[in-house]
Amino acid sequence: MAASASTRRNSSKAAAASRGNGSKRGSTQIDTGEQSPLRRSKRLKSSDDLGSPAPCQSTVEPEIEKNTLPIVDSEEKKIAVISSGQEVKEEEEEKEEVSAIIASPNRKGRVAKQEPVEEIDEKGEGEEITKVGSKTSKTLKTSKNQRMKKESKEVVIMPLAARTQGLRMFVGAHVSAAKGVFNAVNNSVHIGGNAFALFLKSQRKWDNPPLQDDHRDQFRQLCREQAYDASKYILPHGSYLVNLAQGDKAKAKQAYDSFLDDLRRCEELGISLYNFHPGSANQSSLSEALERLAKALTNALSATSTVVPVLETMCGHGTTIGGSLTDFQQLLRLIPQKYHSRIGICIDTCHSFAAGYDLASPTGFKQFMSEFEDVVGIQYLRALHLNDSRAPRGSKRDLHANIGTGFLGLRAFHNVMNEPRFEGLPMILETPIDRPVEEIKKDTAVAHGEDASDEDGDSCCESDSQKKKQKKTKQKSKKATASVLPDPGVWAREIKLLESLIGMDPEGAEFKALEAQLAEEGQEMRQKYQEQYERKLEAEEKQKNKLKNKKNAAAAKDQKTLVDMMKGSSSQKRKTSRRRQDEQVTDEGEN
Repeated sequence: MAASASTRRNSSKAAAASRGNGSKRGSTQIDTGEQSPLRRSKRLKSSDDLGSPAPCQSTVEPEIEKNTLPIVDSEEKKIAVISSGQEVKEEEEEKEEVSAIIASPNRKGRVAKQEPVEEIDEKGEGEEITKVGSKTSKTLKTSKNQRMKKESKEVVIMPLAARTQGLRMFVGAHVSAAKGVFNAVNNSVHIGGNAFALFLKSQRKWDNPPLQDDHRDQFRQLCREQAYDASKYILPHGSYLVNLAQGDKAKAKQAYDSFLDDLRRCEELGISLYNFHPGSANQSSLSEALERLAKALTNALSATSTVVPVLETMCGHGTTIGGSLTDFQQLLRLIPQKYHSRIGICIDTCHSFAAGYDLASPTGFKQFMSEFEDVVGIQYLRALHLNDSRAPRGSKRDLHANIGTGFLGLRAFHNVMNEPRFEGLPMILETPIDRPVEEIKKDTAVAHGEDASDEDGDSCCESDSQKKKQKKTKQKSKKATASVLPDPGVWAREIKLLESLIGMDPEGAEFKALEAQLAEEGQEMRQKYQEQYERKLEAEEKQKNKLKNKKNAAAAKDQKTLVDMMKGSSSQKRKTSRRRQDEQVTDEGEN
């Protein structure tokens, strides 16, 4: 009996020591040496002498609560992300070790039958409950890479620029709505926009799936959370395929159906403004095209209740409607008066400048606004598109440029940002944001406080094999990656630039320095398009002279023919008269 009691006491001490060692393993820090938790878990998993834990004991340590990272700036954010990532990694490796202990075979070398039962936890951790005989334990379902990806998604992405509060001017950009219209809200917040535009569906095809209910609900919820008034400061853009002035009946119906579908989507989303291009006359006359456009708009307005279609000013190329302000005046006359409160106009600075209107100088801008008020009516102005122009004034070319770098220049946008009649209107940037990949990488490295010259980013502790793998991966990615990528940081900077112009003295040193800097950035571009425009004018002049000469030559030929005919007629008359005289002389001689 004494021997038996002694044996039981020794067994109890061994079990306690075993549990103590287990707790030490759970608290071991991460290292890359032989004593890492991951390596020990592999050795324990292959051990045949390790028994299963007692049923009454919990084999899973309590999970470390994942704290949501606060929104902080630059360096503080980096430290928070690194520390959180280390805690999560340590926790996950502890789970792997416990799972390995539970999954080890019994003394007889057989693994107990497992009955997996799926369980969805409130946190969505993706864990699975596995029953081993009468014992229950948790094992992770996802791989290590997937867990790390999930952890990275939980980190709050810092916006490129904070939204400015309390301004009378609401500036934003046309942001992406890829994978759901609700994504446009966060994309606008990311660049610090107080207004934004988006496509409600693909603008490259006619057939699109209907708006999903959950996408609609998420959009409305995010607008409330981020304080976007969808009835005032969100301006969807219509499809480029739609031409409501289309003469072909089948194509006109297709365009109208797509247009009406967009208006109904706006009403579902709580959006009041919808921007679109007026279209073109093509082979018909302007008056006929305007009649078709007015009829389509009237029908669409009668089929909806709140949304306001907003027609955009155009550059006047070819038979495009909207290059002249008188086009809108004629259109409004064709639409019943009861719908006029639901018709709007959007001034695109690049388009109107390319059509020939002077928006660059203060005097020209005042004249343009005076003409708009007289011809169209300031009550119809509902939005603006803010774009500089790569092409000169009157070129009739739709070529957007970044603010201050084009032919409009920074002074034009000072005029816009200090115009009282534009207060409370959505102002949407459509400027180009594609930049060389290397420039984006360099700017990102500088923003994070890293050495921009260290392109590979290899640390001194990396092995040669790791460096070779990274080099191969980068070589493959360089082949597959485009030379330019969209950089929304361009819009973030331009929004802040435009907002800074409010109240700025255009004759002051600050404005002059900004104006000169941006003009210098776009000098090469302007020179290129100026030369193109001059060559175009020269070619048009040659063609005009050629036609004029041809016409003059034809007229001269006709004149010569007429003269010859007249000469021939006179000669014939003289011959006839001479012959008659000769006949008279002959008759007199005979008598």
